[in-house]
Amino acid sequence: MRVGIVGAGAIGLLTAAYLHDKYDVTVYTRRHMQANVLNEQGLSLVKQGQQRTISIRAKLLDDELITDDVVIVAVKQYDVAYVIERCKQLSGVETFIFLQNGMGHVRLLSHLKTRNIVLGVVEHGALKHDDRTVEHTGMGKTILSLFQGELGKAEQLLMTPIPDFPFHYADDWEEMLTKKLVVNAVINPLTALLRVKNGKLLEVNEYQTMMELLFSEIKTVLALPNEQEAWEHIVSICRKTAGNRSSMLTDIEQGRKTEIDGILGYVIGKGQERGIPTPLSQFLFYAIKGLEGRKGNG
Repeated sequence: MRVGIVGAGAIGLLTAAYLHDKYDVTVYTRRHMQANVLNEQGLSLVKQGQQRTISIRAKLLDDELITDDVVIVAVKQYDVAYVIERCKQLSGVETFIFLQNGMGHVRLLSHLKTRNIVLGVVEHGALKHDDRTVEHTGMGKTILSLFQGELGKAEQLLMTPIPDFPFHYADDWEEMLTKKLVVNAVINPLTALLRVKNGKLLEVNEYQTMMELLFSEIKTVLALPNEQEAWEHIVSICRKTAGNRSSMLTDIEQGRKTEIDGILGYVIGKGQERGIPTPLSQFLFYAIKGLEGRKGNG
């Protein structure tokens, strides 16, 4: 099976590294320099202190006619619209898989009306060191759920065991995304604002109180059916990834745009729709917005 991976950030590179042994993988980037480095030097996977170089094929997204059987879109929330516009012109792709944090991208998927569309969430920890190096910082799983059409050849991902990189299936895509959204909405903005690793939110009593207050607001807005289970899941993720820096914290530290629009922006929008105030979410939303692009500033 031919698998295309659009986006060569931490998740895109990590996915490419693990799928390469089982499938014919092509990574599509938006920068010539990164494509050239991957083609010439290979993809470097760091795991548990060991480093492995993987020969990989990389192409420029804007220059290539994509005809892979399955295309995994692993770009950030804010780049999904561009990728969808590009992919609307691709008639040879059977199935698209979208791996994004938050839920802001779901409304854009109607533009791919004739496609098989699968949504997914990634529970692995990944850290991109440079254009060709990714570190697998935490073992987890990738969960897929059908959004539209059929699974098509994406079903092979669920049927083919890959050591340390399992795929699971969820029947309800909205429940799956909401569960991940709640985790991201509580952990990511707080760690980014406080400049701490995930585990610190549980170690400092005042930080955990902040988590609880924010969760209380979010659970009301999203009308979570099982609040206790949702809270325990957040705590569990915090513990499992205690030594990790959230993707939002990393983005802030690197002076990059974050995915706050697709995470807390979505929560705020839902609050407006349902007439529920979201003062904490709005405070954090604007705090993160103010920090974006300020690399090196305190």
